[in-house]
Amino acid sequence: MKLLVYTDGSADSAKGLHFAAQLTQKLEAELTVITTRAGTHAIEPLPPVGQDIDLSDRKSLPSGLQVMTAALDVLTVEGLFERQSSIQVRELPNGHIFFCNTPSGQRIPFYVCFGHMIEILNHEIEKHHYDLLIIAPPQRGRLRNMMLGDISRKLVLDLHTSVLIARGGRPNNRFLVCADGSAAAKRQFPLLKQFMPVIQPPIELICVLAPDSDETAVQEADHCIQQATRWLTTCGKHCTVHRLTGDRPAEVIAATAGDDAVIFLGASLRHDVYRRLLGSLPIQILARTKSSVLVAKALPEDDRDYFADMV
Repeated sequence: MKLLVYTDGSADSAKGLHFAAQLTQKLEAELTVITTRAGTHAIEPLPPVGQDIDLSDRKSLPSGLQVMTAALDVLTVEGLFERQSSIQVRELPNGHIFFCNTPSGQRIPFYVCFGHMIEILNHEIEKHHYDLLIIAPPQRGRLRNMMLGDISRKLVLDLHTSVLIARGGRPNNRFLVCADGSAAAKRQFPLLKQFMPVIQPPIELICVLAPDSDETAVQEADHCIQQATRWLTTCGKHCTVHRLTGDRPAEVIAATAGDDAVIFLGASLRHDVYRRLLGSLPIQILARTKSSVLVAKALPEDDRDYFADMV
């Protein structure tokens, strides 16, 4: 698995770094750390390029590189690196980069890129084929989201890969997997399979149907739960099932998850205008939960019977 973790140096973004470090170690994944800066190189002084920079003098570095050295500190505390005394910065066409090696020999890049955040992330995703972006943006109130924009919503809508919004849940917490029989629900299981070495507690399958759901919807949900249960058993994982009803599934799922779970669900493929105006289930859940949320994305042509492929 190839992971991309974003940080802006804030206390909130450290949650994403902690989550990424734990996944990297447990899954033996490849990791890249990135931050973005508005504008161009000209807004910050140039760092010494191609020479060792003593980290005790990090305050003399441009702001973007200071964010990266703070990220290095967090990952070091998580045990991903041994304590580093210096870094060597290289220049890129749109920013700067330095590398650090883990004790196992993995070379992890730290990027500072200038430009529009989502455009840069999608460029890096398409270039390097990252499987998952991990990010921990601040959870603002409705008014501040209207004024400043909701970055979590924008990522769910516009990012070209799966995204994990890191909040209260960590890899060693509960995993709550939405299994309502929809095409979106089925598409999440290939990514869930990659997470199997991380998940310790029993996986919790959750299905929330409206009280007036027709027989077809109920049958599809039951079939999905039965398939998922058999598949998880084959994978050596125990599971529990929450079969619930409610007019507002997002609220029911958020209440069941609490504040310290990882909610796992698939991205909606509804028409883009519908998603932007009314919000898909992932967007509605993000607005209501303090738990971490992982939204698995898959192209429409990949919509097939994943259970049959993976058992």
